[in-house]
Amino acid sequence: MTRSPSVIRLAVSAAALLSAAMATAQTQPAGKVLVVAGAATLERAGRQVALQPGTTVESGDVLAVGDRSALQVRFSDESIVALRANSQFRIEDYRFAGNAESDRSLMGLLKGGMRTITGLIGKASPKNYGVRTATATIGIRGTHFTVVSCNNDCVRADGSRELNGTFGGVTDGRISVRNDVGEREFGQQDYFHVPSADAPPIRLLAPPATLNDRSVPPRARAAAPASGSGDTTASAEGTSSSSGTGTSTSPQPTEQAAPSTELITPVTEFAATSQPAVVAQSGRGITVVEVQNATGTSIEANARNYTLSELQAEVKEVQGITFYNAAGLASALQSVGRSVGSNAAAGVYWLYDAPSTGSTNLSGQHHAWGDTPLISLPGSGTAQYNYVGGTAPTDNFGRVGTLTGSNLLMDFTNQQIKTASAMTLSFGTNAAQTASTTYSIPANTTWAMGGGPSSLAGTSCTAGCATSTTTTGSINGRFVGGSLEGYVGAITVRNTQLLGSGQANTAGGVAAFSKQ
Repeated sequence: MTRSPSVIRLAVSAAALLSAAMATAQTQPAGKVLVVAGAATLERAGRQVALQPGTTVESGDVLAVGDRSALQVRFSDESIVALRANSQFRIEDYRFAGNAESDRSLMGLLKGGMRTITGLIGKASPKNYGVRTATATIGIRGTHFTVVSCNNDCVRADGSRELNGTFGGVTDGRISVRNDVGEREFGQQDYFHVPSADAPPIRLLAPPATLNDRSVPPRARAAAPASGSGDTTASAEGTSSSSGTGTSTSPQPTEQAAPSTELITPVTEFAATSQPAVVAQSGRGITVVEVQNATGTSIEANARNYTLSELQAEVKEVQGITFYNAAGLASALQSVGRSVGSNAAAGVYWLYDAPSTGSTNLSGQHHAWGDTPLISLPGSGTAQYNYVGGTAPTDNFGRVGTLTGSNLLMDFTNQQIKTASAMTLSFGTNAAQTASTTYSIPANTTWAMGGGPSSLAGTSCTAGCATSTTTTGSINGRFVGGSLEGYVGAITVRNTQLLGSGQANTAGGVAAFSKQ
């Protein structure tokens, strides 16, 4: 696990120099340190000093919290920020004069985690409030929320690695989470994950384990403020703490008139090992369609709804990495070096597994997935789903082809799906098959919305097949996404005799579609 920079305790003379600089600075203090448990530092104008209760903080300051430590800061608008161990936090632009137009509070969580209760700026000027992380900006509607930023440095209590990105949860009020890809609002007891700056915010069905900080002893106490004025800098021996028994917790911000003298335990404890079970019990899972095991006479096209625990056990590459939904599975696979295709709007993802060396299955395996829907299919109406991507089809000769997709017309009244135009699967030549091959699934081909493989009537071989041969096509498709935002299909074709090799041919791939 990556640790924050070592906490540097400066000599009294260095602290005095910084104190003098603070006294003459024209910058208006943004707030004061309430609590230090363990070790924390402030970096300003190239100098770094240990923090203690009463130390003032200003715009531009970077606060760093050491290992097994915690920090609480009260700002002049009465907001409170609590930072967990191994965190770095920058006060980017803070101004408070009681003017709703000019007041602003822009903070940056560079590393680690924070919990905050917003103050007067957040209540009077929510448009001027924001917390930036590497993957998103968080705005508020007057609230109490927690944010953790992971970049290969978040490890759960059981030792397993957490996914990268921004995790968060709302205790009270509402927040907006946005980046260049999208924006979502989350309310009380909502939890979210933003995997990257190129991925939209994702709602989680249960609190991610990484929000539960176990790095600080629950009975740790703050050092008493220095006598005299509360505007102090830290001395070489700036903090003290005492340890208690029980589960380690992070500080919880508290609405109080005077500096806190005791860290507050979190509202609720969530064990890291409980996360998958909680999600699985919610009924939400991941729907997967697959094409595999192509031979001369057969090919499999499967579709199944998995619970998260089933997938966590089955997908060997990501065992030990917890994921909470389809996007999380994609991020987990990418974290171990896999190339995953996706369409964020539809919440659909796809992946190809090439055949292993010496395998008789030359087609490999194709996978497409999305979140299992939370709603039933409508009983009436129509919708259009546009083709957004998929895997390149492969066949039993080891050829990699191209798929020309079609948009789909959904008829919910009759529970049927129809192609808006023709779809084609085309293959070139290789040593095993010396004639190019093209299959066509015509426009207006229909199949049932129900589960299981459906025949694609009218599928034909338009090039590379012997005369008087039989060609068939099928699809095994499912709707995905909480509100049916996407559709994924495992498409296969067969022909009894090709030109060139004179052998039978089976081919297939997966395709993804987005609701318009």
